[in-house]
Amino acid sequence: MPRLSQPARTCASLALALVVSAAAAFGAGEGDEQVKPGLRSTLPASSAIRTVTSGAGDPANSHKGEATFGSSPGSGAGETGFISTNTPIRGAKKIKKAKAPKTVPAAAAARGRPVAGATTAGLAPRRPSRPKEEEDPFGPVGVHAGSFLVKPSLELSEGYDDNPFRTANGPGSRFTAVAAKVNARSEWSRHELTADLRGAYTTYSDVSGNDRPEAEAKLRGRIDVTSQSRIELEGKASLTTESPGSPDAITSAVRPPNIYSFGTSAGYVRRFNRFEMALRGSIEHSTYENAHLISGGIEDLSDRNFTSYAGKLRGGYEITPGIKPFVEAGLDTRVFDREIDFDGIRRGSDGVFARTGVEFDRKGVLTGEASVGYARRSYRDPSLPDISGLIVDSSLVWKATGLTKVTLAAKSTIEETTLTGASGLFRREARITVDHAFRRWLIGSASVAYGLDDYRGVDRLDEKLGISAALTYNLNRSLALKGELRREWLHSNVPGQDYTANIVLLGLRLQR
Repeated sequence: MPRLSQPARTCASLALALVVSAAAAFGAGEGDEQVKPGLRSTLPASSAIRTVTSGAGDPANSHKGEATFGSSPGSGAGETGFISTNTPIRGAKKIKKAKAPKTVPAAAAARGRPVAGATTAGLAPRRPSRPKEEEDPFGPVGVHAGSFLVKPSLELSEGYDDNPFRTANGPGSRFTAVAAKVNARSEWSRHELTADLRGAYTTYSDVSGNDRPEAEAKLRGRIDVTSQSRIELEGKASLTTESPGSPDAITSAVRPPNIYSFGTSAGYVRRFNRFEMALRGSIEHSTYENAHLISGGIEDLSDRNFTSYAGKLRGGYEITPGIKPFVEAGLDTRVFDREIDFDGIRRGSDGVFARTGVEFDRKGVLTGEASVGYARRSYRDPSLPDISGLIVDSSLVWKATGLTKVTLAAKSTIEETTLTGASGLFRREARITVDHAFRRWLIGSASVAYGLDDYRGVDRLDEKLGISAALTYNLNRSLALKGELRREWLHSNVPGQDYTANIVLLGLRLQR
């Protein structure tokens, strides 16, 4: 190939430069992608150079174009506001990229359902979480009264008891029972106030002198002093009668005399990290109504009236969430309105107890507490022997499965008695109840109860046993049908005190 002379090479270089310049001038409307594909203009489209072509559609005039306004951006200007030399441009604004359009899955589009939020093609939208199932789907809903939630209920029952007096070979009778209950609880962010009211009345159609009222009212309050301390207050009142078949019952009365009880308590609870201390004190007074006898006379029972003063200290340590072992000790004294009763006995006494146990708070699994300990009561009259022994207390609810619940209750107390020669009654009771949901609306219950009454100072020991089976059919949240079968036994080492009783009843429960 022949070498070009110096003049020829100069002309070729000038021609190449003119071609490149012309291409850059006529290609400015296409953007800078032809020069630097990775960079775009930092100026908005309205400010860019626009070329107006006269004679649109005429190829002959397509080479005629002119810039109408705007200025050329710096070489290599991008959307970051910097040119290729990384020098910031004052006043340059970053242009946001247009968002990609939302894509809707084909399946959802075919069903015509709206899809919230942007989704990737082929992926189904997130399903909403299922609401949490209620623990008791047929429990009362309640009525809001200000800042309180009130839950009232009413039960009407008809039944038959073949031994209402709980005596050997006693007569049977039909009975009607009416029971009402109201529970109210505050819905405050701090502090708490609850009220539990219940009342019942049982009347017998075929026998007289055995109609029994029953009522109880409790008002509890909690004051949150700090996040680690609180004050607990309680006031209570109750109305009851002596149990039929008890040695303390007045069998010659027109009706069982009422027993009234009033009490109050206060406590202070303080937490120190996992350790908790509680100090509580209480006062309770019991009053016995005079008995109106069938013969027309009146039996004075005022020598049974007494007041109890008690205090206890408790300490617990939460080893894991929901499991708290504790130790508790307390003492009390009982002061009778009549220091010496009508039999010439000084019934006043002093008691002391100590126990240790575990408190459970595993929601949905195990709640309540169980403990074992020792109690002793000393009487002021030297003729009355002291009472002491092992005590077992329990109040546990175990959610065995989603359909089955097991309740274990046990209680040990030293109570008063008017049995001649006896200083007191050491009573131990235990009950286990199993509730099973055959359906959400059909609940079956079975229970076994055992009791031991040990009269100290005399040779009397009574054993009690009871079994029952019940079925509850919930028609809706406000109405339920109930049926129950129950059998009770008492065996005593005193001749002529044994008895059996069979009870059957059908009831209707209304609740809100």
